[in-house]
Amino acid sequence: MSGTQSLDRAFLLLRVIAAAGQQGASLDDLRTAASCSQATAYRLLQYLRKQGFVRPAAQRGRYELGYELFALGAQAANAGGLRELARPALLRLAQRFGDSFFLLVPDGYHVLCLDLLAGNQPVQSYSAAVGGRIPMGVGQASQVLLAHLPRAARNEILQHNQAALRLDYGLDAELIAASLDSVRRLGFASGLGDRRLPGYTGLAVAIVDAGGQVLGALSCALARPRMTEARRRALALAMQDEVRSLLMRRAAG
Repeated sequence: MSGTQSLDRAFLLLRVIAAAGQQGASLDDLRTAASCSQATAYRLLQYLRKQGFVRPAAQRGRYELGYELFALGAQAANAGGLRELARPALLRLAQRFGDSFFLLVPDGYHVLCLDLLAGNQPVQSYSAAVGGRIPMGVGQASQVLLAHLPRAARNEILQHNQAALRLDYGLDAELIAASLDSVRRLGFASGLGDRRLPGYTGLAVAIVDAGGQVLGALSCALARPRMTEARRRALALAMQDEVRSLLMRRAAG
């Protein structure tokens, strides 16, 4: 088995263990998922344990993610200090509006939730937890992030994701692409709906540094009836102010 194949299988095992949650994954679960022999699965599992990426679960014979992944994840989540800089902004926004606010970052063909603060209003969102990933193109944060990417990059991402957008969310990649120039001019994205969460909406503002690098987005989620035009304007202004403040603090070092 090549080194690349071993790495692919090791990463697959980590994802299977993560998906198993608190109950953990058994060796047989891992062998089946990786389509390999029990000996190969066991060897990879023991290597992951040695590195601290996997540990025994409470239930004998099962495995869960190790603390080393948590440590690495915490460092990755605050790469460039973005999460630390955005946390006070999320707190202020959630306290002011009572809605749920998120920090999301572009992650290849996906958007990743780096942080969130739940407000006092019940809400459903795709970024239900830190670490949650959704296809780029789903939700307001995706839309505003795409709007600030070079045209070739945004088109390539939407083309790659178009089948998942259509089949899983009822979204048209071409319509999303057609909206991006106006989103960039407006300075925020709002109102993008899909068939999975038709009762909810949101608003997102991009975090773009002075050099034009797209760092992430602040986003909020709320029940659709709560999104009046006055609330939309207030959210957009408040979130844009927070982004400007965040970028000033980042530039100051």
